[in-house]
Amino acid sequence: MIVLMLFLNSSFSYGEDQFSDDTLIMEGDSLENTLDRKLKASGNAVLKKNGRTINADLIEYDQVSDELYAIGNVRIEGGGVKLTGSSLELSVKDNIGVIPNASFSSSLEGSSNIFNNKVRGKAKVLFLEGEDKKRLQNASITTCAAGQDDWFIKASEIEINDSSKTITAKNAKLELKGVPILYSPLLNFSFNDDRKSGFLTPSVGTTSRSGFESSIPYYFNLSPTSDATITPRYFGKRGLQIQGEYRYLNKTYSGTNNLEFMNKDDATDKENRYYAKIHHKQNLTENISGGFRIEKVSDDNYFSDMSSLISSTSKVNLPQEAYLNYSSDKLDVNFIAQRYQNLTTTSSPYERLPSLSLHHSDEYENFNGFSNFETELGMSLTQFERNHNFVVSSTEKNTTGTRFVINPSISVPFEKSYGYVKPKLMMNLRQYELEGGSTNSKSMAIPTLSVDGGMYLDKKIDFGGKSFTQTLEPRIFYSYTPYKNQEVLPMFDTALTDLNLESLFIENQFVGGDRVMDSNQFTIAATTRFIDGKGYERLNATLAQRYYMSDRKVLKEAQYVNSVIRSDSSDLFLTAQAYLNKALKVSSSIQYNPDESSTNRATFKTSYTPQPGKLIDASYRLIKNPNDSNNDIKQINLAGQWPIGNGFYTIGRYNYDIKQSRVVESLGGLEYDGGCWASRLVLNRLALATAEKPNYTLFMQIDLGGLGSLGASNDSNLFDVLNRNVPGASFASNIPDQYRKENLN
Repeated sequence: MIVLMLFLNSSFSYGEDQFSDDTLIMEGDSLENTLDRKLKASGNAVLKKNGRTINADLIEYDQVSDELYAIGNVRIEGGGVKLTGSSLELSVKDNIGVIPNASFSSSLEGSSNIFNNKVRGKAKVLFLEGEDKKRLQNASITTCAAGQDDWFIKASEIEINDSSKTITAKNAKLELKGVPILYSPLLNFSFNDDRKSGFLTPSVGTTSRSGFESSIPYYFNLSPTSDATITPRYFGKRGLQIQGEYRYLNKTYSGTNNLEFMNKDDATDKENRYYAKIHHKQNLTENISGGFRIEKVSDDNYFSDMSSLISSTSKVNLPQEAYLNYSSDKLDVNFIAQRYQNLTTTSSPYERLPSLSLHHSDEYENFNGFSNFETELGMSLTQFERNHNFVVSSTEKNTTGTRFVINPSISVPFEKSYGYVKPKLMMNLRQYELEGGSTNSKSMAIPTLSVDGGMYLDKKIDFGGKSFTQTLEPRIFYSYTPYKNQEVLPMFDTALTDLNLESLFIENQFVGGDRVMDSNQFTIAATTRFIDGKGYERLNATLAQRYYMSDRKVLKEAQYVNSVIRSDSSDLFLTAQAYLNKALKVSSSIQYNPDESSTNRATFKTSYTPQPGKLIDASYRLIKNPNDSNNDIKQINLAGQWPIGNGFYTIGRYNYDIKQSRVVESLGGLEYDGGCWASRLVLNRLALATAEKPNYTLFMQIDLGGLGSLGASNDSNLFDVLNRNVPGASFASNIPDQYRKENLN
C-alpha cells in the first residue's frame, strides 16, 4: 500500500506505527504523482521504507521498478548504518545502488574487545551491494569517533561485509597521526570469530639473541571445519624462517599441526633447523577416545634461540606419545605409549612403552544394612625404558623393566553438619620384573590405615564496632603404614614431595608408584575464619603440625641420606589471609622449625587492587636449602599496573634475589590508550633453561580499536607475558569504560 497526501507549500507526514515495514511513506515541502507510478518529493524530502529512512533535497521514486533517485544532501539511516553523499541511485527492494562523495558510519555488531563499536569513513564512490555488503572506492576507514582522526586505513577499495563481520582492504596504507606506517596489498579484519582467507596483521619486535623480527601471516579458510596459516618470519641476525599451522575440528575428532623451518641460521651456521608438533584427538564412541601427540626439534638449543616465551624456552623434554582412553561414571581405563626427545643430558624421564592403567570408584548406601562406604581401585601395568641418549650418573643405575601396581581402598565416612570422621584402609601391591639392576624380580605388599576427622564450630562476636561470625574448624589426621625396605627397587616415576600444608593430610609423601612411606603419625590442625554481616570472609588462618610416633625408616635408605629427618614432629605450618578492605589483601605462609628456632620457608604478600587497571603486588619469599645454605632462596618481588593520566598506563615487575645479589627477572612497559586505539611497549628479561645468558625481548604493539593489531606476534603472546609477570593486569581495551575515561583526562 502506498500512502500519498499532497499539501502545497507545507510539510506533512504520517506516523510510522500505522504501517508495516514495507509500507512506503514520503514527506516533503511538495509532492508530485506522475502517471500513477512516479512520486516526487522536493524540499526537505523524506522516504521511509523497509526500516530505512532517506533524506535529500529531492527524491524521485518509481513504484513499478522500485527504483529511487535522490540528490542534494543525501542521508540514509537504518540497520545501524548512516550514509551521506551528494546523490543516490538505489534499487530499494534489493538495496543495490551507488553514492558518490560518500561518508558512512556502521555499527560492528558482534565485535568484542574494542574501544568503539562503530567504523566510519569516506569514499569517492560507495556501492551498496545488498543488505549486508558495501564496497568503497578510494576510501578511508577508522574506528575512532567523529572528530578524532588519530588513525585511518586508506585503500583503493574497501569491502565491509556485515554478514561475515569482515572488512577487506586492497592496496591498503595505515596512517597513524598522519604518518604512513604500513602498506599491504591486502588486509583482512574480522570483528567477530568468523574466519576469512587473507593476510593477517603483520608482527614486529626485537630480541637480544635474534635481533629485529618481523612476520606477515596469511590465513586460509579451507572449509567450515579446517584452516591453515603460513607465516614468513624474518630474524635480523638469523635469516628467514617459515612457520605453518594446520587446524581441523569435527564432531568426533580435532587436531593441530605446526611446523617451523629455517634453511640456514646465520647466527649459528646451523642448517635445517626445525620444530614440528602434531596433535590429534579422536572420539571413537561416547566412552572411548584416543589420539597421539608428537613434538620434535632439530637441536637442543632451538627454543632458547628462537622463542621469546618462557613456556617454550623452558622445555627440556618433548613428548612423543599415543593414547587410548575409556571413561564412564565409575571406571577410567587409560593406555599410553610415551617416549621423549630429551634436550639435556642432565636429566631424562623414563619412557613408558607402554602403560595400561585403571581406576574404579563407587559409593554404597546402607549396603546390607551396614553404613555407607566408598571403594576405590587403582591398577597399572607399565614397561619402563630409558632414553638411550641419556647419560647415567655414577650414583644412578640404568635399570629398566616392568612394574605392576594394585591400589585397592575402602573408606567408611560418617558426616554430620557439625563434623565428620572418615576411616580408610588401603593396600599397595607391587610386582617388578627388572633388567640392569641388583635384582630381577621383586614383589611387595604394604597396607595403610588412616583416619581423618574434623568439627565445625561457630559463634557471633563483635570487633571494631562490627558483627562477625567466627568459625573454628579443628582437624586431626592419623596414618599408619608399616616399614618395608624398598631400597633395592628402582625409581621409575617417583619422587619425594615437599612437606607443606596440603601434603600433611595425605598418607604417602611420595608421588608415583615405586615408594610407600612408612608412617605412624598424627597431623593436628585448626582453621578459623571471620565472616562479616554480608557473608564475606574477611580473615582466615590455619595452624598445623605433624607428629611422628616413630622414625621414618624409608628416608634413612641410601638415596635419602641428605633428607631432613626428625623423629618427633614436623615443622610448624601457618597460613593467614586477610581482606582489610575490598582493595587491600594481605597473606602469609610460614614453615617454622621450633627445635632450631628457624624459619625454613616463608612467603609474605600484599596486594592492592582498588579498581581494574590499578594493581600493586609486593612479596617476599624465603626457601632454605637443608643441605647447602649457599643455595638458599631469598627473593623480593614487586609488580604492578597503574594509570598515570592522559591515557597512559605503566606496568612492571622486579624480581630480585637477595642471597645471590642478582635480578632474577624483570619487566617494564608503557601502554597508551588513545580512545580508539592503543600502543604498547614492553621490555622483558627472560631467563633461559638451555642458555647461560638471559634473553631480552622488546614487545611492540599497536591495537587498531578492535579491527586488528600490529607488533607483537599476537594478542595472546603479549598477554601471556604480562599475565605471567603481573597476574591480574589488563589491556586498556579490557578495562571498563568508566575507569578508562578517568585515565583519559
